[in-house]
Amino acid sequence: MALNARSNRSDSRVVARIRKVDRPSADPGPSAEPARGRTRALTSASWRLLPWMRAFARCLLMRLRLGQWALVIRRVSADYRHFTGRTPSLLRPRRFTEKMQWRKLFELDATFAVQSDKLAARDFVAARIGPGRQADLLWAGNDPDAIPFDRLVAPYALKSTHASGHTIIVRDPSALDEASARATARGWLADCYGTSMNEPAYIHLPRRLIVERLLLRPDGTTPLEQKVYVFDGRAIFIRTNTPDANGRARFGDVHSRDWTRLPIAWDSPAHPVPPPRPVRLAEIIELAERLGAGTSHCRVDFYDCGDTVMVGELTLYSQSGLTVYADPADDFLLGAHWTISWPILRAVWAVAVRRWEIRPPRT
Repeated sequence: MALNARSNRSDSRVVARIRKVDRPSADPGPSAEPARGRTRALTSASWRLLPWMRAFARCLLMRLRLGQWALVIRRVSADYRHFTGRTPSLLRPRRFTEKMQWRKLFELDATFAVQSDKLAARDFVAARIGPGRQADLLWAGNDPDAIPFDRLVAPYALKSTHASGHTIIVRDPSALDEASARATARGWLADCYGTSMNEPAYIHLPRRLIVERLLLRPDGTTPLEQKVYVFDGRAIFIRTNTPDANGRARFGDVHSRDWTRLPIAWDSPAHPVPPPRPVRLAEIIELAERLGAGTSHCRVDFYDCGDTVMVGELTLYSQSGLTVYADPADDFLLGAHWTISWPILRAVWAVAVRRWEIRPPRT
């Protein structure tokens, strides 16, 4: 019994010691104070550094953004100098070509992306002037291997939607090298046209392919192309392109809106025989002004198919502003009709608060 009692008292003391060890002490003692002090000091220092870290991040982002601006301004200026032999006046532009460089740099309007996208622009045109004014859409996609050449009825045109000049015209399917056409289309999709031409509205466009019915006159010939230069919603000049057998412009004649021939020429010479006044000239002007409304300058391209007038495309960067005019005065003449409000202020504002980019509106 005595042995058993001593054993019980011993076990009780052991349990008591264990409980004493496990029980947290109300007084951590002096050794915990330095650790707490260091923690409070680090927390306080972090909060004091946070505004500086944010300021550093903003400064770094601004330097990266301003670096992008410096790069693109140099690139645009170098391209212009390469083609024209002179440095553009970007802040006080007077020539048409200089104003186009100003637009490429500083006019970052999201609607430009819609009008530049050949697929999205179809809805834009239909909303402005109604349906039935564009070539029939036969196919659209982003996989060159999915182009249904075996089911397409010629004549038609294969195009990319995110660039200018990407076109294959098919008149005779038996003469088409399908493998070559698919390879060419694959190259189009790999090309960022907007970056190569410094035209921001094209950079973030989805890269797609479309096939449209080729527009022809009732007799099967290629129609004349009427390019209408619209400034602030008013048609001022009309350039008539007379095509060759491949549809490329062979002659280019410029007229005023009342069809007075103007001695302005670039790229293609004037036709030896002046083209006649279009039967549907008033209709062409009306449609062009409706499509160009709300923009300081827009070129609207039409195909005069004889029995009807069809819209080709809307162009906001006409020839990328890199045209060399036979008479330098023509550059000033065209530029005089293009009013850019507050060019210096808008340029400074764009560089100060924006990135050089145009993203398509979210739908």
